[in-house]
Amino acid sequence: MKKWLAIIILFSFFAYMLWEHITERQTIATGIHIGMKAPDFSLQTIDGKVIQLSQLRGKAVIVNFWATWCPPCRAEMPDMQTFYERYEKQIEIVAVNVMVRDSKEKVNQFVKDYRLTFPVVLDVDGHVMKQYDIQPIPTSFIIDRQGIIREKQIGPMSYEQMVQYVEKWGK
Repeated sequence: MKKWLAIIILFSFFAYMLWEHITERQTIATGIHIGMKAPDFSLQTIDGKVIQLSQLRGKAVIVNFWATWCPPCRAEMPDMQTFYERYEKQIEIVAVNVMVRDSKEKVNQFVKDYRLTFPVVLDVDGHVMKQYDIQPIPTSFIIDRQGIIREKQIGPMSYEQMVQYVEKWGK
């Protein structure tokens, strides 16, 4: 009887160690590269609401870094708005204004002029821009429902590209 008890305890110990090893390997590192868990952030919208990226889990997200003075950023906004109107139930857009040479007033006017209805947040101190290592703008990250970065788009996105992303990662 003692022999069987020792075997069961030993087997349980090895099974536990194997389980620990397997689950440890499945932990996904946080970072800004494809296949990594997107770094979390909290930023305020122009009307003072706080949006936290991790609270959007369960929905695919496009995080778009942009500025009002950036011509390619201005060019992609109408397509982004059209896309959002059609696909907002499948994918969220969070437009992060990097506040370089921008002001809250300029961003607010831009949102009104372009009739944007998706969330626009303000990276006032540039912390999130640095965290995501944004160099040219616009730059967008496509994040899946589990919070994993699946695509990175440097430069403006077309409506067709956004549709491809939602078909691939928004389901």
